[in-house]
Amino acid sequence: MIAVRRESEQVYLLIKRELLSGQFRPGDRVDSASLRPIVGTSHIPVREALQRLCGEGLIEAFRGEGFFIPYVTETSLAGQFEFQHTVLAYCAHKGMPVDPEVLRQIDFAALRALPKAEATARLFVAVAIASRNIGAERAVRQANDGLHVVRTLTEDLIADRLQEFDHLSETWRAGDLAAFEAALARYFEKRLALVPQFVRRLERPADLT
Repeated sequence: MIAVRRESEQVYLLIKRELLSGQFRPGDRVDSASLRPIVGTSHIPVREALQRLCGEGLIEAFRGEGFFIPYVTETSLAGQFEFQHTVLAYCAHKGMPVDPEVLRQIDFAALRALPKAEATARLFVAVAIASRNIGAERAVRQANDGLHVVRTLTEDLIADRLQEFDHLSETWRAGDLAAFEAALARYFEKRLALVPQFVRRLERPADLT
């Protein structure tokens, strides 16, 4: 039984990584048969993983038609950004100033070297962990997953993303709640203003935008 659970978890993680890689566009069909060679297993674990990912909102299921990447609308994308902002603001209030033990576990130089979409997502998880609220942490992680492809494919539309990341990171590490809240508000205000461009970018390859 333990081996079965381990295999199911591995299949789930492999398929999730594939979905978050940016290979799929909104509206694309996610065919379980085509995923089986990637994960090297039978139909049942793949189907179970897809059902789990459907529950997380990364894919949608339509009776008799299969699984699809959800379409992104301006309203739905704006809602995702607003939700994550609200949860992160809560986490900041609960977790700042940050426990020094949490800070010691983070390699900020390595974090800063990552692509800024990934670095910011990881910083947001750290903010949630510092709040010591498991539900909030889970919500931030799930929001990161839902926004991962958007952030990755539209990163070039944010000209000052490095400075933006640095300011978020520095104010959080310093325990300056007011400054971090202001930086967080600017981060999300900027993306809400760009939502129409983000949606257009997702609808077609970058070289056609």
